[in-house]
Amino acid sequence: MACAAHGQLQLSLRPATRTFPIPDALKSAATWEAADFVAGWGAVSATAPEEHRNYSGKCLVFGHEAYSVRAVFERGKLTAITFVMLDSGAWFGFVPDADVKRVAATKGPQFTALYQQTATDVERGLASLAGSAGRKVPLVDKGALKQDVLIFHTGDLWVRLTTRENQLVKFTVTRTEPDAVSPLSALRRSAKKDDQARAFASRVNNAPNGDRVLDGVPIFTQGDRAYCGVATLAMEMQFLGLRLDTEDYAAAAGIKFGSTYHSDIRAVFEAAADAAKLKLARTTQFEFEKARAAIDAGIPVIVFRRWSQERDFLHGAFAERFQKDPAATLPKADLNDRKSWPTKDSFSHSSLVTGYNLARREVIYTESWGEHARNRRMRLEEMEGTSYMAYYPHL
Repeated sequence: MACAAHGQLQLSLRPATRTFPIPDALKSAATWEAADFVAGWGAVSATAPEEHRNYSGKCLVFGHEAYSVRAVFERGKLTAITFVMLDSGAWFGFVPDADVKRVAATKGPQFTALYQQTATDVERGLASLAGSAGRKVPLVDKGALKQDVLIFHTGDLWVRLTTRENQLVKFTVTRTEPDAVSPLSALRRSAKKDDQARAFASRVNNAPNGDRVLDGVPIFTQGDRAYCGVATLAMEMQFLGLRLDTEDYAAAAGIKFGSTYHSDIRAVFEAAADAAKLKLARTTQFEFEKARAAIDAGIPVIVFRRWSQERDFLHGAFAERFQKDPAATLPKADLNDRKSWPTKDSFSHSSLVTGYNLARREVIYTESWGEHARNRRMRLEEMEGTSYMAYYPHL
């Protein structure tokens, strides 16, 4: 993807062998209907309630290369495109807590200058397209996610610009003003609670082998960032209709200079539930029956757990084996198997529980690492035995 702004605007999607130049991609809704433009995001279902598509090519906007570009499709119709122009976590990469002060002192001033330049250029570029300065509105009005944004009317599209001082620059293009000024999806804004509950439950897929799995959960890759907790939160909340991104949560939590040092992720979880108009139950250990009830209602569960490379390799290898042999089983959770489970001295990690199989006594979970880590399987005893926190949102 290549885009230029100020004056003539052009956005190109580059499939395997061709480039499709699309003018006015940030100004014209008709552009979004062009077959070549839609094809550039890959195969999209005409019936899925919602699909997220990442673009992996290069995209230059307002003189800066976007960190990521993601489109949202609702029943095959493109409804929003988000451009993350600068993100602290991506720029610094993962930084151990012990190194954060040194990194802040040596690289912090460079990032601050880049942030100021990027924020200025993007705001000016959008104002040029709109023909006027942006209108400030409160996107979230309280809590850790409290945030004012700028709204621009560019042609017949609407743009929401989000900036977090020395943290984040991104903008989202939408078809309508309500989608630009509200963090909630149309369903969550307008439908009655019973209708919302039915919409959530309709995404539960009952497979012949006894799996109950949620369809359509987006995967936001954390990359080389200390973002597993906020990435799984974004996956959860986007699925439930809160249109905020991994980077929004990271900035609100105070994940600075690539480190979680002194960050407050728990406050952001609570603020996200509040912004999403959801209740948020929490336990200090994964509880299968609570998770089962959530999945049956069409709602994923976030689990914080102990993680080890050895067990991750086992579960990854089993996922590949299971694809070829559905009769394959995980090792029994006996004393010998438990010896290899991660302990309190192991790394901490966050995963999203997206299903279960009661007969096989398995939890089905997804990682923020990409499609290859969707719907892995773990014995429920291991998930219960290695977790130390779980979140169960509900209407």
